[in-house]
Amino acid sequence: MVGFVELHARSAFSFHRGSSPPEELVARAAAVGLPALAITDRDGVYASARANTRAREVGGGFRALVGAEVTLTDGSVLPVLAANRRG
Repeated sequence: MVGFVELHARSAFSFHRGSSPPEELVARAAAVGLPALAITDRDGVYASARANTRAREVGGGFRALVGAEVTLTDGSVLPVLAANRRG
């Protein structure tokens, strides 16, 4: 069976783009059986600490992935994910 992982979710830290706190996003993703979730807020990793704390609390091997939507100089947006602790 192939699992699904949302790699481009926005939390309430992406003002006017997302509305849920990162803790709720992680809890819901784990509750529906996702193995991981990437929260990619606009121009920063604002939700990563809260998301990772909640992921440890829900357990079961659930992973909160660190990412962001980076605004480039031409105005376009590029979602990026960190591959490891160094980036």
